[in-house]
Amino acid sequence: MATLRDIIRASERLAPHLPRTPLESAPQLGDRIWLKLENANRTHSFKIRGALNAILSLSDEERAQGIIAASSGNHAGAVAYAAQLTGAKATILMPSTTPGKKIERVKQYGAQAVIFGDNYDEAETEALRRAREGGTWLSPYNDPRVIAGAGTISLEILKQLPKVQRVVAPVSGGGLIAGVAAALKQVDPAIEVIGVNAESAPAMYNVFHDEQRPQVWDTLADALSGEIEAGSITLPICQDYLDDMVLVSEEEIAAAMRFLLETQGWVVEGGGAVAVAAQMHDALPGNGKPTALVVSGGNLDAELLRRVLC
Repeated sequence: MATLRDIIRASERLAPHLPRTPLESAPQLGDRIWLKLENANRTHSFKIRGALNAILSLSDEERAQGIIAASSGNHAGAVAYAAQLTGAKATILMPSTTPGKKIERVKQYGAQAVIFGDNYDEAETEALRRAREGGTWLSPYNDPRVIAGAGTISLEILKQLPKVQRVVAPVSGGGLIAGVAAALKQVDPAIEVIGVNAESAPAMYNVFHDEQRPQVWDTLADALSGEIEAGSITLPICQDYLDDMVLVSEEEIAAAMRFLLETQGWVVEGGGAVAVAAQMHDALPGNGKPTALVVSGGNLDAELLRRVLC
């Protein structure tokens, strides 16, 4: 469990390195709707919060062993940046479906990008095997330090929008939503927290609603793909704190990406746009509450962007 104290300490640890991300109104989505723009963060994703908090929390010995991670994109860039900032060596296993922009970013930060497997689950399995042979494993979600880092988003929202009554965020393994929900519910249990899965990446939706929807690896929301590690600490946090989990389709994700670019002026990747997609297409129960939609990432290949805009 990430306690409120853990999240506050993470905020203090990150403050010298990460400026607060913007909270921007989105009147075309409703007069009480705001976007929490994590695509404006370092490495253009919320992932830097958890990765940097975790790596700054390591002992010198753990850092010296080298960091090993697996990612289809944004966690990879965050780990690479955080490793560079702290002088650590990082090796990141990335599936062959990872967008080229995300692979190049890892290399630019000085980390080793190893392309392995056809999907995230295969890359993670190999990364865990390598970590057992020697290295410090850093999960993209199944780590209390990563969850606490993600929870700092909620502390910022509470300062930027004190009247907030609902926060909606994308979900993959659950590190983001677990941190967001843990912070909000420990401050004010009345604040509603809703997670959004892509229909193509329904792992947390399946857990929450006891369903067996399949993974579809060919998706605009590649950053959300993959099953949840057995025994992940995100599962009980989400089961305790989330008010609902909803799904959005590929067409709805594409529409949200177009809206964010054409109306709000932001380039947002598919996985980062699912909360906006849920708001646009009435996937959220009820309405009228002051709501913050977390836009979680903006690392998008130009070729994919052109396809979405056509």
